[in-house]
Amino acid sequence: MRFLHMINLRNVGGVERMFAEFIVAPPPFPVEHHIIGEHPEIAEALKETILRNARFVSVRRWGVPPKKPRWFWQWRYRHLIKNIRPDRIVVWNQFLDFDFPVDCPIIYYEHGGAWYPQNPEVACRFFSQIDAAVAVSYAAQRMLVLKYQVSQKIHIKRNRLLDYARPSMPVSSRAGFAKPRSVQIGSAGRLAPVKCMGLIVLAVKRLRERGIDASATIAGEGRERPILEALIAEYRLQSNVRLIGLQEDMSGFYRNIDIYVCASMRESFGLSCIEAAAWGVPVITGNVDGMVESVQHGITGICLEPTLDQKTYLEKTHATPDFPLLIYWPLSDTIAPPKMLAPETIAEAIIGLLDQPERYRELSRQALTMAQAQESFSDLCGDLYRIFKAPTD
Repeated sequence: MRFLHMINLRNVGGVERMFAEFIVAPPPFPVEHHIIGEHPEIAEALKETILRNARFVSVRRWGVPPKKPRWFWQWRYRHLIKNIRPDRIVVWNQFLDFDFPVDCPIIYYEHGGAWYPQNPEVACRFFSQIDAAVAVSYAAQRMLVLKYQVSQKIHIKRNRLLDYARPSMPVSSRAGFAKPRSVQIGSAGRLAPVKCMGLIVLAVKRLRERGIDASATIAGEGRERPILEALIAEYRLQSNVRLIGLQEDMSGFYRNIDIYVCASMRESFGLSCIEAAAWGVPVITGNVDGMVESVQHGITGICLEPTLDQKTYLEKTHATPDFPLLIYWPLSDTIAPPKMLAPETIAEAIIGLLDQPERYRELSRQALTMAQAQESFSDLCGDLYRIFKAPTD
């Protein structure tokens, strides 16, 4: 069966890493993978895997001037698809602006694209052509329905820990904090506005004002790094908040933190939260979007209600004003503008765990137990192949 995947591989994010692992997983039936990407570049971290397991072609070839009319790029997509003659088309996390030229099932994979501002006409035309969708969480499914009125069948297949991200050694639940009134916080992800990493800095500031010996380690790179560095310097926290950049091996990061904080204003699922759980690290996050599906409140971590409005958030963090217009609020099953976690709220939750070490140990134990009981990423890939083969079943 010939699969055509429509995905951009220029950058490395959650969906790109997941896709690269997907095409490596053994399929349950013979499959030939083809990829059409908008850009000719493939991120170095993905290139070898992609080119070894699939045939790749880009819409924007080297030597083709980038400034072409819209109809040219629509024609180029259509031309490439006709040449490949796919049996199935899977569109990964992007809304494509053309009419598909082949009569074969088209499946959309939602991994966060629904949260971005989209041209309503493009979205309407795109979804009128798909046969089914796969959503990475219930929150993602609700975004497709509530924001875009998608009426086709939507399969919910929640994210799973990538095989390479599982601990390569036996892991025990946390016995407690290393020192009384001392805590090491961790957070990881793109240093982008939606990740709200500045709130980690402010939470450390608040904890230290309360007499807690708090430090934080933030892993990742992105355009917000200079803003974070300035915020750290403003409050003289250079010895207490470390930006360690991208890490190929995250084992040292997770081993050396007590609590993982995901302060994102939106997440389709929260993959880093289940990575933390696999190391027995309790998670603190917001009660929005897919975070409540990766963190079970009171069992594997704590889900806090975001109360910080956008204006106050920008004043506190000096972050770039780049917000999703709408996020999913699970308690009311509605979509509405985002709010952020208040640094004081994060700090109080951490102090609560410091004051209740038995509760902390129980969260760690339960997080590790649930992470170990999850199905493997290979099992998820098998389910995806079966959906792609019969998307409307």
